[in-house]
Amino acid sequence: MRNPKTNNLLLLVAVVLVLLGGWCLWGPSGGGLISLNEGNFAQFTGQFDSAASDERVLVLVSPT
Repeated sequence: MRNPKTNNLLLLVAVVLVLLGGWCLWGPSGGGLISLNEGNFAQFTGQFDSAASDERVLVLVSPT
């Protein structure tokens, strides 16, 4: 059986991870998540390049 302090710590870590995930998806950037394809790649590069003085985050997720 786990120590109650360990259970509380695991619960706290899980809550923090959920909150961070929510902030990344719906935070200050407004959740500007898009799926890149050939049709919108030129628009994406234009927006990315025009924000040279701002904070930019790009996350690539691959199923392989």
